[in-house]
Amino acid sequence: MKSIYECGFGKTEMTCFIPGIGMMGYGQFHNVVKEVATPLMARAMVLQEVGKSPVVTIHLEQAFVTIALKQEILNRLEQHGWNLTHADLLVTAQHTHSAPGGYSHYPFYNFTIPGFQTRVFDRVAGAAVQAVELARKDLAPSLLTWGEVEISLDKEVAFNRSMTAFKNNADVEDIKLGEKEKAVSRTMEGILIKSPEGQLRGMLNFFGVHCTSISSYNKRIHHDNKGVAAALFESKNPGTTAFFMQSSAGDVSPNFYWDKKTKLMRGKFADQYESAEFNGEIQFRESQRIQGQQEINGEIRSAHTFVNMAQRLAPPAHGVSFFMGTLEGPGAPLALKPLLRIVSKIHKTVRLIRHPEDQSFFNAHGRKDVMLDHRTGSFAGIPLSLWEKLPPLPDKTVESVRVTAKAGALKTLPWVPGTIPFQLIALGNVLIVAVPGEITTVSARRLRQEISRRSFHNGFKKVIITSYANCYMGYITTPEEYDMQCYEGGHNVHGRNTHTEMVNAIIELFEQLNINIKESGERPVPFPADELARRTV
Repeated sequence: MKSIYECGFGKTEMTCFIPGIGMMGYGQFHNVVKEVATPLMARAMVLQEVGKSPVVTIHLEQAFVTIALKQEILNRLEQHGWNLTHADLLVTAQHTHSAPGGYSHYPFYNFTIPGFQTRVFDRVAGAAVQAVELARKDLAPSLLTWGEVEISLDKEVAFNRSMTAFKNNADVEDIKLGEKEKAVSRTMEGILIKSPEGQLRGMLNFFGVHCTSISSYNKRIHHDNKGVAAALFESKNPGTTAFFMQSSAGDVSPNFYWDKKTKLMRGKFADQYESAEFNGEIQFRESQRIQGQQEINGEIRSAHTFVNMAQRLAPPAHGVSFFMGTLEGPGAPLALKPLLRIVSKIHKTVRLIRHPEDQSFFNAHGRKDVMLDHRTGSFAGIPLSLWEKLPPLPDKTVESVRVTAKAGALKTLPWVPGTIPFQLIALGNVLIVAVPGEITTVSARRLRQEISRRSFHNGFKKVIITSYANCYMGYITTPEEYDMQCYEGGHNVHGRNTHTEMVNAIIELFEQLNINIKESGERPVPFPADELARRTV
């Protein structure tokens, strides 16, 4: 028997045009807003069993979601009469690198914006709430199905950008370094929402590929390839709302051609906007092939927990390889890497002499050459107390750190989240796993396998992973990938066993779901209001 749910959709523009503001994703001071190429949208879906409380999904065309942003959305929804918990609300982002930043209370991701930007924060939160309100008014009986398609290798849509790390996994197939298109998940999954009469109303699409078709040299707000796909789907299917969400995108790029002129990896065409259109159109056309082979039936449930990863693993730290960037988003000059590694090792040696109890911290971070220690605010061996006293510096990013430190706005540590939210949403026989960061291809594969072993005994027929959800914890690599210390490993801030602990946390949450406990864990301590104000624009 088919389950009929009530479902509604809403969509609102959230573009915040502030000339000169930094965009979030590449961490480059030259990547600033000067024009608007495409609008940015907030999409919402309200889904509920008839007569029961809803689960709300919000999908944003921005780089990622922050804890502060989700909490603000919850607070504003409460003012509109909603009674939602963290378990009832899923907020995801499609990961465009061409949208304004500055919406995190944690300062690390605001240095190149620079600062916490209240106008961006308010615009995004307001648009999200407005989209939810529109979705509530749109509630109507609906049928849900799920399906998937395999994208053929000749479709130039997704490529592994970290092949040496990928091949270091013991459980991967034998793939040559040049066969990057084979070293990704080419499965596109979808949930289709239709009226009882069969009219398509909306779609949740899950496929992992970075929204980096547009490069760091861009100065135009742009929704990138997934925004292209969503806009195409909605224009070709009038009356629908399309959520092109991420899955295992951590090591997956849309770029496969080395451009000698820009010295960057790029997509199909020299014109980056044309490349975004090309990639997005592939995603759109593949999504059209999803037919919804299986019905979604049964109860809607959700569970959410906050996990102190800093305690369970190690306080966060960024490695040298993070600051070197990738071939599609370069960081420090490559020639500096040997010097930075030497500085890192000297700092570690000195630190252990003075504080031998730090051995457990460095053990947890394994082969990572720690460059930024979030326990102390030490960067390149320079303690936070000294940053406050340094003279003006020529590098804009480093100068932003110095200025913020001098203002007394970096006292509360860490500068990135240490307490991380995890969430499960059960839609009848489909389980959605919300991952708060960038999960690599093999990390996602292992997580899905581990959850599947348990979930199929509980009536679930499908496990879907959606990433960039509710928070941003950096990257989640496998331990073997971590050991290679490519960019992804350097941005895996909680150390070598991050993936293992994430799996443990989600399995605990799965047990929580089974006994109908919606929320657990202690929320992260908010930043002091006066300190946040000192780095607010």
